[in-house]
Amino acid sequence: MSTIWSGVYSGAQAYRGEKVADTTCIGCHGPKLDGGDSGPKLVGEAFLANWSSQSMGVMFDWIREAMPAEAPGTLSKDDTAAVIAYILQLNKIPAGKQDLSTEPEVLGRIIVADKPKDRQ
Repeated sequence: MSTIWSGVYSGAQAYRGEKVADTTCIGCHGPKLDGGDSGPKLVGEAFLANWSSQSMGVMFDWIREAMPAEAPGTLSKDDTAAVIAYILQLNKIPAGKQDLSTEPEVLGRIIVADKPKDRQ
């Protein structure tokens, strides 16, 4: 098991995710995903607390199946992973060298965890 704090996405992937979010997510979640008219903030302690102790697989599946609200299930696996990478970047989770996987068994081993004490 690893956590989101162990460099589970790349900066390039987050950049791709920003482009997807700017066309697909911004309508509900607002610019920089900090809350919109019909979608919650995807940035901040409350967002991370909602997913605490769950795997990235749970988040990936939920986004892939339920988003965007007006066309659920239309995001590709790569776009879903890229949007998650962008969300992690916006939440100041450090990037690593490799893209976030789209494989369920890999995502299932990455846990959303509180910021480690040595990073506060």
